[in-house]
This record gives sequence, structure tokens and C-alpha cells, in this order.
Amino acid sequence: MYISLNWINDYVDLSNISKDEIIKRFVLSTAEIESVVEKGQDTSGVVFAKIIKVENHPNSQKLHVLKVDKGDEIVQIVCGAPNVREGMITALATMGGKVCGHKISKAKLAGIESFGMCCAESELGIGADDNGIMDIKENVKIGQDIKEVWPINDTIIEIDNKSLTNRPDLWGHYGIARELSTIFRLPLKPLDIEDLSKYNNKKKLSINIEDKNCYRYSAITVGNIKQKISPITMKIRLNYVGQRDINLLADLTNYLMLDVGQPMHAFDNKKVKGINVLSAKEGDKLLTLEGEKHDIPENSVLICNENKEPVAIAGVKGGMLSSISDDTNSLLLESATFDSTSIRKTSIAVGLRTDSSLRYEKSLDPELTITAIARFIKLLKDIDKDIEITSALTDVYKYKYPQIEISIDTDFIARRVGVQIPEKEIVNILKYLGFKVNKVGEKLFKVIVPSFRATKDVSIKEDLVEEIARMYGYDNIKPENILTKNNPIQQEKEIVCEYQTKVLLADKFGLNEVHSYIWNYVDFNKEYKIESPSYVNLLDSSNSGQSGIRSQMVPTLLKIFTENKNNYSDVNIFEIGRVVAGLENNHAIEEKHLAIVCSSTTFSEKELYFRLKKIIENICETVILTKVEYVIEGKKPNYYHPVNSCLIVNDKQVLGTMGVLHPAINIDKKFKIAILELDFSKLCACEEVIKKVKEVSKYQAVNLDFNFVVDKNVYYSDIEKLLNNFKAKLDTSYTLKDIYENEETLPGKRSYTFAYTIVSKDHTLTSDEIDKFSNRLIQHMKNNGIELR
Repeated sequence: MYISLNWINDYVDLSNISKDEIIKRFVLSTAEIESVVEKGQDTSGVVFAKIIKVENHPNSQKLHVLKVDKGDEIVQIVCGAPNVREGMITALATMGGKVCGHKISKAKLAGIESFGMCCAESELGIGADDNGIMDIKENVKIGQDIKEVWPINDTIIEIDNKSLTNRPDLWGHYGIARELSTIFRLPLKPLDIEDLSKYNNKKKLSINIEDKNCYRYSAITVGNIKQKISPITMKIRLNYVGQRDINLLADLTNYLMLDVGQPMHAFDNKKVKGINVLSAKEGDKLLTLEGEKHDIPENSVLICNENKEPVAIAGVKGGMLSSISDDTNSLLLESATFDSTSIRKTSIAVGLRTDSSLRYEKSLDPELTITAIARFIKLLKDIDKDIEITSALTDVYKYKYPQIEISIDTDFIARRVGVQIPEKEIVNILKYLGFKVNKVGEKLFKVIVPSFRATKDVSIKEDLVEEIARMYGYDNIKPENILTKNNPIQQEKEIVCEYQTKVLLADKFGLNEVHSYIWNYVDFNKEYKIESPSYVNLLDSSNSGQSGIRSQMVPTLLKIFTENKNNYSDVNIFEIGRVVAGLENNHAIEEKHLAIVCSSTTFSEKELYFRLKKIIENICETVILTKVEYVIEGKKPNYYHPVNSCLIVNDKQVLGTMGVLHPAINIDKKFKIAILELDFSKLCACEEVIKKVKEVSKYQAVNLDFNFVVDKNVYYSDIEKLLNNFKAKLDTSYTLKDIYENEETLPGKRSYTFAYTIVSKDHTLTSDEIDKFSNRLIQHMKNNGIELR
């Protein structure tokens, strides 16, 4: 929205305040400013001049050669305007002057020199008329600079519309002037309006409101209108703020909308005698002022004439049937308010977002309708003194917003703002903004919200605090240290571990996190023979195969896998989410689970299986700081492979299950799939394994290899336990170096090669000590049924 500072100065005198200060304080207190444009600064040397002679150009049928009196001399001008005539007073851009940044110099047109340029309104940027040069009817002095008479120089401020969404009172210059009067504590001049009560003896209009979305409809008729063209000062203001001037009556309605924020519409009174506000029916159409035919959405608010023919879409656009024309000499002037939601829906449906609809969408103040009419009549009278008011003001008020009263005390304000604002300052701010303030106690006030702030903006005490604080100045509120103790809060371990686990899975292992719904998809499970019960069921289970809340997450991730498998050769996904694992005393047992699905068309099941093992080991070692074991025996869901799967256990507590997908779950033959699911909360609660740090020995270490032969039915974890139980005075460590299988040389057996490193803290090991260690380890394993190969 564009705001003219010249216009603002009609209502509040800002002449002693710099433009920079105006802009700064307005941004800090009210709304964001997107741009500031200085109008008229690029125009100079344009004077009033009189055409004293007009001759046809000898070399052109369209051009004329003029003799023009510019006050101090008569100059020759070559001009192509069709409306030139002798005795005409116009605007002349003299040699060396500028017109909207274009410098005027001597020119030769069709062989004849021209010493200046006669200007049209559009060329000066002060009007829309481009059909000829300006024909000035005012009593002006020849040779006088036009800037001395007309307000050419102006500052135009563009305000971000989003900043004003909840402030319908700021969609006009008077509302902005009220803000600035409060910011700088300057008096706000009252609107100059006509006293409409003196026409009460005239006949009232017929206004019938049937649509509930029309809150108020006010109207009056005016006759004997003779003036058709707006004064140049009005044209300048309209064009500077983005409105093209059309004719006097249309310009006045636009001017009032920009002046006080109330959209209005003028109907030709010969075409519209009475008003019916109706709800649109299916098939209703309207030919707009631009000649476009629009289908009107059903139940939109329609303005109809006395014959119930549509003449306007309420709050959006007027129709051609009742439009103002060049010979219009009487009008029916409407000023109304409507339900904001209804106007917005209609505007969007019709595809017309107008200046009028933008304002109605913000919930305009119904109390403004009569003020706008009184202001319109006053301005029209000033321009055309012979007009006649031909009806009484007719006002149908269907819906009134309730008056809002708010009790507030100064201590409440101080607690919210953070400083003790003087009581006098609080009262002054509120009164400048239009609120009525009555003191009802030592620190207590009763505040009556003005109607223009009560439609959607101010309704509670906190709203008043905002008004006081912003006008007091946020920059005047100095930050101070708070007196309370701020102790750092220890973040819950589970929350930290969850975040770190997600980062580890995504960054190190390249898994993609998914966010699924909590439903148990019974149709999907049934299709692929997945057994996954729901302990909490839906009353209506007919929705997309959802029977209830899931008890396991892997089936959900498998469904996501099927939805993405055709787009990728590898699908690796994970989620930490919620399940209901059972019921206790008829209450759901809610758990947080980690589920992973690793699938590939290139890697084997074995590689995927050990990838999952590597993942869980990394989580335990770097995030949870614990250890887990893998147990083959135990109950597992039916979608895990009966052999190639295991339970994940910590301190005899089962955390979850890991393995490859059961062959019967035939989701896709091209993919090998490994899956994992565990109770993440239980994992995070596992006892941390404290790592012991040992001093590195300065003596030489010895490396030894031991090759043990075991039955194939012995698990590696059993061997690992035996090795860990072996005690020695030396510092020892080992790693699994190799696994060897061969049915011909080792039938039913498997060979494990372990690489041992042994070292003493205080001396170099002797051969006897090395032999003694080796023999003791071999005997320890032999005692437990494992022979050295």
C-alpha cells in the first residue's frame, strides 16, 4: 500500500519532523516499510504558459507550430497534440528543465526548431490523461512554476501489506495519520465532513437486506452534478499512490477508499433507484465495468437494483448495468460493510482481487460507513457547489460488533513490558490511539476499545500492552539482567541419544530417515503373510486398511520399501517411532522403537546382515556406551528368517530382533532384505560400560597366533566368552584373524584363528613367559572342549 506524506499532512502536521525520523519511528512502532520514493524531484522548469498562435506545420499533417507566452518571452514550440488552440493555458517544460528525469533541450521536428515542450498530464506523471496537452482552467499566473501551485513534490511510502493484515484501520491515510500523531504526540485533525442530519426531511431510499453477510448498508442520492473532471490536486494524489484517475465520481470513491479506508461505490441514479442485497443463486452472472462477464459463485453477496437485477458483486466489483458515464448527473452512493470471510471466498472464486476486496477481507469497521458518505459529500460539494442532495441518508444496520471493555492495571503492564511506564504516558498513548480510558482504582483502568480496532484486533489485556509498548518505543526499553538463577538443564539421555543415533545412521551409514503413520496396515500385512497384531483398534477400521495402532515398526517400513523399490537399486531406511506393544490394566503400553530396513539388489543377505550388526555395534559403542549380545534361540516375529536371525540382548534383557527377511515374505525377488527392530528406550537405559584406560607399556609386545578347532554348532559368542574369562598377569588383547571351513579336512568342524598381543608393564618378556602364557591359554580352551589345531 502506498502512502503520501502530503496527504498525511492534511491530518497531522509533520513539517517539523524529518522524513528519516518519520520512517524510522513508523517502522519501529507500526509496520514495515518496503520503499520510499521521492515524487516530483526529477521534474523542474515547468511553467504555466499561454498559446497565443497556432499554425499548421508545413512538413507534417499532425504537427503544429505554436507561439507560446511563458511569461518572460514568447517561444516557438512544435507540438503534435490534437487539442491545441489559441488562448489555451497549458504546462510548458522550458529549455534546460526536466520532465520525469528527461532533460529538455532545443529540438528540430520535421525541419522546424522547437524550444521546449507542451506537456500532457501523463508526461508529467501527475494524471492519466494522454489524449493531449494539459488544458488548464484554473486562474494561474503565466510564467509561474507549476510546483508553486500544485503539490508536485511528495514523498511516497510503500508499506508491506502483510504488516497490516490485522489492522483494517490502517488501510487509509487517516488511520496512518492517527498512528503518526500518536508516535510523535501531535494533534490529529478531525475529518472535514458534511452534516447529513440536515437532509433527514427528505425521502429515504428503499434498501432491503436479505443476505446475512451484509452487516451494514448506508446510502444517499445526489443530483445536479455538473463537474466531470477531478481537480488536478486529486489526480496527483491518486496517481502517486497507484490509482489511475477516471472521472470525478469514480475518482472520489477511490479517493475516499484511500483517505479513510472505506470502499464505496457510485451507481448512476437513473439506472438504480433502490437496493436489494441478496444471496447469489446458481447461474447468476455479472458484466463488470471492464466489460468482462463473470459467473457469480452461489451464496455470494449480490447488490441488486430495485428490480433485483445484479448491479455489483458486493465488496468486489461493480457492474456495467449501473456504471457511471460521461453524461451521469445523479448518483446513488453506497457505503457498506460485509462479512470478511464471505468477501474473501467470493473474490478468490471469481478471480478478482481488488483494492476494495482487500480491505473488506480485513474486517472493516461498520461505524465508518456514514463517516465516509459525509466525507464524500463534503468533497463533492467543494468541487461542484451546485449539487443537490435528493434523499435522506438511509442506513440499514444488521450486525453490530459488541463493544469491548478491558480492565487493566499498571502493574500488569509493567510486568509484561519490563519497565514501569508512567501512568500519564499510558493514558496519553491510549487516548491518542482512539481508546477511551477511565480510571476506576488506584492503578486500575477501564479501557473502551474504539470500533475501528474492535473488529479483529484488540480484545484482551495483552493487546493493550502491545499498543502501549510499541508507542512507548521498544528501543526505549533497556535490556536488564534478570534476577532469577539460571541453572543449565541437563538434557534427558534418551533425547540426546535419539538425535545422535539419527545423525550416525544418516551420516556414517547413509540411511534415509522416514516418518510414517502409527497405523497397522492389515491389508498389506495380510497380502505378504506378516503377523503383526494391534492391541489398540479403531472403531471404524474401514479406512485404507488401517485396523489400529501398530505393535511393531518393521512391517510399516517394509510397506514404505514396497512404495519406493521400483525407483532405487538400494533402499536403506530407518525410523525411531512409537508403537503400542500391549495392554496393562486396559492401558496401552507405549514404546519407542528403532527400526531399520536395509535392502539391495547387489549385496548379499550375509553382507546386509553384518551391516546391521555393524550399525548396532556403532550405536552401542559411540552413542549408548554399552554392549549387547546376540542370541540365536528365542521367539521372533514370523517375518524373520528362522535361522539367519537373532535376538539382541543386554544383561539378559531382550532389546529386539535382527536378521534377514523370511523367504515366505516374498515382497520382491530382486532384493535381498535385512531388518532390525529394538526397544530404543530400553537400549538407552542400559548400563554404561566404563572404558578402562591403561598406560601403554614401553617394552616390546609379542604377537601370537592361535588356531582353535570347534564344532560347527558352537557359536562365536561362546568362544569369545571363554577367551574373555582367561586371566593372565600380562596385558593381553586379541582379534579374530580368520575363519576356515573345509569338509574334507575338517568334517563338521570350523577353525578360528586369533591374533594375540601380549606385553609386560615392567620388563621385556622372556621365552619362558611366552611359552607359559601359550600353554595356559591352550589348556584353558582344552578344558572347555576346544582343541588347538
